[in-house]
Amino acid sequence: MIDLRQLRALRAIAEHGSVAAAARELGWSQPTVAHHLAGLARATGAAVVESSAAGTVLTPAGRLWLPHAAAIVDRADRALDEVRTALGEARRTVRFGVFPTAAARLLPALVAAFDAAGLVARITEAELDVLQSSLERLDLDAAVVYTAPGEQPRAAAGYTTTPLFTEHFSLVVPARHPLAGRGQVRLGALAGERWVIGTHDDDPIDAGFRAAAVRAGFDPIVGPRSDDYRVVVEYVAAGLGVALVPELALPPERDDLAVLDVAGLELSRAVSLATAPTLDPDLVALMVRTLA
Repeated sequence: MIDLRQLRALRAIAEHGSVAAAARELGWSQPTVAHHLAGLARATGAAVVESSAAGTVLTPAGRLWLPHAAAIVDRADRALDEVRTALGEARRTVRFGVFPTAAARLLPALVAAFDAAGLVARITEAELDVLQSSLERLDLDAAVVYTAPGEQPRAAAGYTTTPLFTEHFSLVVPARHPLAGRGQVRLGALAGERWVIGTHDDDPIDAGFRAAAVRAGFDPIVGPRSDDYRVVVEYVAAGLGVALVPELALPPERDDLAVLDVAGLELSRAVSLATAPTLDPDLVALMVRTLA
């Protein structure tokens, strides 16, 4: 069985480069550090450190262990801190992540639900790749994530992914645009328009749009670029192009913008809730009811 002290010893060696320095950092004796490293080696079936006159470094097996050791130790420390805090305050903290375009629409109701349940929400707003990394490090208890067209749902190890809803894309144009008065427009009618798109050419949403445009008979003219849909909408309002915007990012009704459906364009992303196995099922059910 793995002992947390074995993982603490390994991480200290990685950070400080010698048994002596690791012992000082941990407040242990050097033989204690060596004992726990030997225990991890026995459990692994291979040495996890090797020493020389220059110091002590991780072996290949030790390097494989290191990210897991850091995540497990950090999670254990956080769990202890949370339990102590909850016992003192009678309120548990829930670390929740959400991508920016979903925050304004989803967070107010969710934070209110947490508050009513006696929970404290610690919110992280970040782009999807940052949220995924945080989940993989066990830094979040739950997060709202999405899957772009053509992608397979990707859940961090140990997390459960629950579908919430499918978010469709609409066309946003300036209010003075000739098409602004229509409720729906064909994609082919938008040939010659300048498009506000994301900053990366391999963005799956933009790739899906480009492929649909080619099938409709035109190659999109690229205008200003931004990965922030709030900025995208303002570019459109300024007359710098048109854009496809997901439902959660559509602005409230404005005099300078018009929103249209695009016939024949099936562009959407699946929004889901990723939850850690440590969460109470009733809390997961509360989040799903509030967010779906």
